[in-house]
Amino acid sequence: MLPRVDVPQYEAILPSTGETIKFRPFLVKEEKILMLASEEGDYKGMVNACHQIVQNCTNGELDEDMTMFDMQDVFIKIRSKSVGETQEFSLICGECEKTISYDLELENLTAKGLDNLPDTNIKVGDDFIVVMKYPSAKEVADLEDMTDIDVISKCIVSIVTEEEETLIKDVSDEELMEFLEELPLSAMDQMREFFRSMPYVEHRVEYTCPHCEAEQAISINGYEHFFA
Repeated sequence: MLPRVDVPQYEAILPSTGETIKFRPFLVKEEKILMLASEEGDYKGMVNACHQIVQNCTNGELDEDMTMFDMQDVFIKIRSKSVGETQEFSLICGECEKTISYDLELENLTAKGLDNLPDTNIKVGDDFIVVMKYPSAKEVADLEDMTDIDVISKCIVSIVTEEEETLIKDVSDEELMEFLEELPLSAMDQMREFFRSMPYVEHRVEYTCPHCEAEQAISINGYEHFFA
């Protein structure tokens, strides 16, 4: 039997719940997934690759419904322990279009907005409450092919009245779509605001261009910047 290398285990705090999870660094098979996603250059493919790697490296602790910001945050921590705690970027000045080198400390790329989370309960008048959830990473990857109402339909957990709670998994797609189309516009606006207020992974870089001295700012996010 061929020998196997012992792989170190690390711990991370999951942004959405605060629970501690364990993870390991990339192996050759994860590097292969990254390379294939990078070659294809497709956003959905990159998200799916990242999703698969996080599941692999956490030994399935994070399920199919992991949020985008959880996936991004854990992916960056895995990458940090796999290929180094810094990554070099080439920043392009918006004025003179010249580039400068910037070394990002990956620990600075974290989930933002966790201290002001939106309410998951959307109250519709005095009649009922729509209980929401954050879209999964895979659902976010499909957003460009979906309308607002399609996205919202994927992120409703239940409808709560004084008499009962109806789980959406027990409702047909046709019945759910009819329900959504008959909601007041104010309720739909609240649901859209719920999505706009979701946590996100980002590091904002503010700098003065050494070539033209223009003040610049750029946001580095937690997924497509790291496929190479």
